Amino acid sequence: MLFITNATIYTPTQRIERGAVLLDGGRIAAVGPVEHVPCPPDAQVIDANGLLLTPGFIDLQFNGGFGQDFTADPTTIWTVAAQLPQYGVTAFLPTIITAPLEKSALGRRVVAEGRPGGFRGATPLGLHIEGPFLSPAKKGAHNPAYLRAPSLDAVRDWSPAGGVRLVTLAPELPGAPPVIEALSGRGVLVSAGHSMATYEQAVAGFDAGARYGTHLFNAMPSLLHRDPGLPGALLTDERVTVGLI
Repeated sequence: MLFITNATIYTPTQRIERGAVLLDGGRIAAVGPVEHVPCPPDAQVIDANGLLLTPGFIDLQFNGGFGQDFTADPTTIWTVAAQLPQYGVTAFLPTIITAPLEKSALGRRVVAEGRPGGFRGATPLGLHIEGPFLSPAKKGAHNPAYLRAPSLDAVRDWSPAGGVRLVTLAPELPGAPPVIEALSGRGVLVSAGHSMATYEQAVAGFDAGARYGTHLFNAMPSLLHRDPGLPGALLTDERVTVGLI
């Protein structure tokens, strides 16, 4: 157990002066004024001495920073992670965009190998692989030379245990539904994005297991009253969460 005391705590609804937080097994067990949160005798105690204690940001699409680009060099993930807490980011998904699959394979190894010795910083929760299974018509900044159709062979070892947490793809592409089903069945969050999907194609992707949408309204058709397309499906299907990233 971990007991943090004498902190000024900001929760989503209030500010607590001289507050305390008790964590048990990595989860918050209690939070409140010091006098209302008893400290277990076996807990590790941290005296915050009036410092601010707030929830950390979790960034779901982080392509790099501080002069580093994860797609160009996935080995920089931990170097960047060490600098993120100064901006309030405590966990993130290092994002690798459309590139040869060897790039994402290297990124997965970097994440799966775990923290370097003595590391202090934000926690990479697994990769966000954005591409290469994207629509050429909505490629945006992605290199068209590396775009390809989804295939089960390409994602055969993609899983949270193998360093992949989120995959953005275009659900209308040939081969997409079985890939979505395979990834979601392993616990990977599949997101629809960089796509020309019709409403019906988007719903078929949700039926296969897609549960997220990447940067709503960007890199997808416009929302029209007689042709709602992907944005209309994302906004109306109760199974799906959308991101503005």
